[in-house]
Amino acid sequence: MSDTNGTLDEFSIDPVTNWRLAVAAKFGSGEEDTWWDILVELDDISLDDLIARAKDIGGGNGLEDAVLIPNFYTAQQRAAKEAILYPSLYAKDIFLQETTRNAGQLGIKRIILGTVVPVGQLDTSAQIMSGNLPEIFVEDGSVVTAVIDNGIAFGHELFRKANPNASRVSFAWIMDARPRTGTLVVPQGHALARSEIDGLLAANTASGLLDENRFYSQCGLIDYNWPGLKPAAMRVSHGTHVMGLAAGYQPGTKDNTRPIICVQLPTDLTMDVSGAQILPALGRAIDFIKIHAERYRLETDHGKRIPLVVNFSFGNFAGPHDGTGLIEAKIDHELHSTTQREIQVALPAGNGNLARTHAEVTFTDEDTGNVRPASLDWRIQPDDRSASYVEIWMPPKENPDNLVRVRVTPPVGPRSTPVSTVPGETAILHSGDNVEFGRILYTPPHAPTWRGCIVVGVHPTFHHDVTDDLAPSGVWKIEIENVALTETDRVQVWIRRDETLPGFPALGRQSYFDNDDYQRFDSFGAPLPIDPPGSDCLVKRSGTISGFACGEFPAVLAGYVETRNDLAGYSAAGPVTTAFNATGPTRNGPDAAAVSDDTPVLRGILSAGSRCGSLVSLDGTSVATPQVARWMADRLAQGQTATKGDVSAQAAFDDHPPPSRPANTRIGGGRMQRRIRFGPDRKA
Repeated sequence: MSDTNGTLDEFSIDPVTNWRLAVAAKFGSGEEDTWWDILVELDDISLDDLIARAKDIGGGNGLEDAVLIPNFYTAQQRAAKEAILYPSLYAKDIFLQETTRNAGQLGIKRIILGTVVPVGQLDTSAQIMSGNLPEIFVEDGSVVTAVIDNGIAFGHELFRKANPNASRVSFAWIMDARPRTGTLVVPQGHALARSEIDGLLAANTASGLLDENRFYSQCGLIDYNWPGLKPAAMRVSHGTHVMGLAAGYQPGTKDNTRPIICVQLPTDLTMDVSGAQILPALGRAIDFIKIHAERYRLETDHGKRIPLVVNFSFGNFAGPHDGTGLIEAKIDHELHSTTQREIQVALPAGNGNLARTHAEVTFTDEDTGNVRPASLDWRIQPDDRSASYVEIWMPPKENPDNLVRVRVTPPVGPRSTPVSTVPGETAILHSGDNVEFGRILYTPPHAPTWRGCIVVGVHPTFHHDVTDDLAPSGVWKIEIENVALTETDRVQVWIRRDETLPGFPALGRQSYFDNDDYQRFDSFGAPLPIDPPGSDCLVKRSGTISGFACGEFPAVLAGYVETRNDLAGYSAAGPVTTAFNATGPTRNGPDAAAVSDDTPVLRGILSAGSRCGSLVSLDGTSVATPQVARWMADRLAQGQTATKGDVSAQAAFDDHPPPSRPANTRIGGGRMQRRIRFGPDRKA
């Protein structure tokens, strides 16, 4: 068996998509004719043009029927080139394979493969939404808060009005619910308008108390007759906690001025063995929020749209980290302020500071001046039931061919043949008896990133049913040999996030770099939060900021411990990479820090639990972010601005060391004072 195969991905714009399809076919559910969600960038064509081109290229094989356009893209939007630049679609394998081969003919610049969407969740016959939805009139000082998360118990009292049968949640989309008829027609799952939520609240309330189990069952949020995990049924649910901090108020205080739009992402994203991407689902959530936020007008001025604040408390490790990634581009394109309306976005910096998932490679030995290969020890854990990936990003170059050569040596099996930055190059990773358990793949540069990326993809290390093609756990040695880079060029390496979220059934286990020269602890045995001065270790804490958080417009938040005024050790840091032809990076790191932990012992902060009257604790930059989203909404309600610059300036004003101030790449403008506290002061 040969180590190389130059034909599988030779003409593919995204060989990783092809490989993921193969992994899913081998280790997935075995269902045929499956639908995937995808996020694409169109190349100066409309959605109608895309369908027409698919029909022409397919030549009668039904290729146009293998792609499904969400119904909330109106007929006018589908026909206009400028209307939808980054659509989230659903597609079958045949369309995906054709896309990676003939992207230019189809008019697709980039594609990101999300995860398999169970056919039962899709409404393939949903009628195209009308472009003239009824307007919603609200009081002066109103701001829409939108939350994209998972496990949002939106019936909680903090999201209701003084009348317990009236909700402040105007629209709620549960992407993985059982489809059913209702006021809102969506392509996947089930969505409810406020009139439906209020009706269900009234039907399930007796003596002023809500029967929450029955309410959520009838909403479709907790339906045990429908497959999938039910995070809102647990005591602690991430989305409820986050939305409580972003938009939770005592009933009667902000009843008519803080409407909420919430979107629950599919829990199936955590169960994809091929390495799911959340981005297509996030793209659809953004589209849904924009459509319905557009409907709000002031009662006193029907031509004036009210401000929108969007909170998305998820992060990732991988991506180009220069603001040109597909979801960063979509967020900047769709969710930025205009002359018609103020829109602000709050994102977490990420929790990967100590995760050992980032490395930076240069090739000059400062002591001798000799160029040497770089070596990374990539440790993949046992019982990892999803695929693992390392992304090796090249610097932008006019001539991107033959910049480096990458080899990988598995814990069991021979050293691979080298893969260089040449389109079509790939290498198979296999055991001594030629059982394939991974690949090295190269994706050439494309606009707007213009940086090539070598990806090492490895099969799961455990599976209940498939045993033949499992990858061995242990240390995988990655060697990066310089061919044409200069001493000022930097190769950035990130491991994709692979761990199962807390509370979910165990699936992925996070891999990490395990180089011997990485210093984890200080002299007292405490974890080191910054790279030691003078260290030449390739594995870095710097540059660990979430790949989602590298765009131009969002406010990005780090987390700190309130009692000690110290940044949390997990809070990720910049800088980000400078994009091609840019004079500098989009940001140096987070814009500010907010409280993410009460004390070093009492981790996290209190917010809404899944049931009314309950408070639970969660930590992470995910809980720092919604506090700033809340601050943004309050500012906008007063007619002030709430840009990332304003966030940074407020943090600089609030900050009062000691201890000494961390670097800007970790803290931005400074530490914002706490402005919302649920429950007792736990630091007293």
